Amino acid sequence: MKKNINAFIFKGLLSATLLGFAGCTGDFEEINTNNNSAASGTADLFLPHGIQSAVDIYWGGALGMDVGDGFSQHWARIQYTDIDQYTVSSDVYTAGWQGLYIESLADYQRIYKIGQETNNVNYQSVAVIMRSWVFSLLTDIYGDIPYKDALQGLEGTLLPKYDAQKDVYAGLIAELKTAGEAINTTDKSIAITGDILFANDLTKWKKFANTLSLRILSRMIDKTDSPIDVKAEIARILGDPVKYPVIGSVAENVQLNYLDVTNNQNPVNVNRKTRDDHRVSATLVNKLKALGDARLPVYANLSTLEPAYVGVPNGLSSSEAGKLGLENTSRVGAYFIAPTAPGVIMSYAELLFLKAEFAYKGIAAAGDVAKNYTDAITASHAQYKLTVAPAYLTANALKTGTTGYTQIMEQKWIALYGQGLEAWTEYRRTGIPALQPPVLNTNQNVIPTRMPYPGSEESLNYENFAAALANQGGKNDMKLKLWFAK
Repeated sequence: MKKNINAFIFKGLLSATLLGFAGCTGDFEEINTNNNSAASGTADLFLPHGIQSAVDIYWGGALGMDVGDGFSQHWARIQYTDIDQYTVSSDVYTAGWQGLYIESLADYQRIYKIGQETNNVNYQSVAVIMRSWVFSLLTDIYGDIPYKDALQGLEGTLLPKYDAQKDVYAGLIAELKTAGEAINTTDKSIAITGDILFANDLTKWKKFANTLSLRILSRMIDKTDSPIDVKAEIARILGDPVKYPVIGSVAENVQLNYLDVTNNQNPVNVNRKTRDDHRVSATLVNKLKALGDARLPVYANLSTLEPAYVGVPNGLSSSEAGKLGLENTSRVGAYFIAPTAPGVIMSYAELLFLKAEFAYKGIAAAGDVAKNYTDAITASHAQYKLTVAPAYLTANALKTGTTGYTQIMEQKWIALYGQGLEAWTEYRRTGIPALQPPVLNTNQNVIPTRMPYPGSEESLNYENFAAALANQGGKNDMKLKLWFAK
């Protein structure tokens, strides 16, 4: 027991230290540096792990598969159903926090520092873009987070202050603008290598920076206390496609293409090698059946005993789930559990849904709302090599007013299948679709609004932890509404 306690304390101290592995703009302290260690390696050595570690957390693990896919009601539990009833163990939210800060963000800081030392602006920009995506995940999941003070542990900031969510978003928009503009696609002397996301294509990094900016701006668009002019920022990006290019086709989806090689397989596939805990949620299956949606056979497998698409209600008791049976319900579609299934970060369909929403909200540079909506549905089908039927588009033609907005967001929820954390965030932001908590739940009939901060923050960074909760007006629970949802 003493050994376990000491290990826990060590992990906590490591977390506090590596929250600041290297300052965003500061210099490393030259202390006992081993020049043969990975810490002094080249940027291309850190980039693959930095990319995959974050995508693995986003796409798989309990945070991706249970919190994201489960709370968005894309998936449901058929075994060990407690987490589907919102009983979330501390291991789940601690692993996400520590994994993103200690592994992914630490790698990006190393890459950024190496880029500074070698005068390679492209490595610096790539590091900032990946860092921005991960910070956006952290604030989407937890709320206020260490941002400006984060990643400075080796420079003496072991107890980072938390930044308000709105300030994190505003800071990320500024950083992404600078990083995207700084990328140099013509100077071969500062080309990058080790890029498993875009195969060293720097133009695609520019597109990722700008498309990610639009996602972040959508979190802020309805907030009257935003620190920046959100509509002006959207118009800046969409109004100048040469300077601020965005994803232009399904072929340009931002995704990690996993390999069928040990330690490089899609994490859902790795999970399925030993587990069979998930099924497709009845909420999604019933919706796709009602629409006659061609994506259903991709999203779900037929049940095996009596072939049919049978969704599982979220939050069943273990006995109720057992009565439904493993073979009488629909497993997650074969496409998504393949070892080489891509880990999608952002899709062309998502961009088009963003443009549809922006157009609906009066931003002229976003184009025509109905065309964006139709093109988004088409792109979502094309992502799975499906051709959307004209009859489907006719049956789901965009209506006017708030009904039309609901259509946009419901179709976006469908298109985000697999990207559970993003689907959960969009539900929390818009309240669409009108999901209902399961009858059996431990969160006072509230679909969780966030993940709690890990216990290590309360024990090791208490003053800043407490200040963050006070600033957000709530407790460290799963009912505290985040800024973007208030």
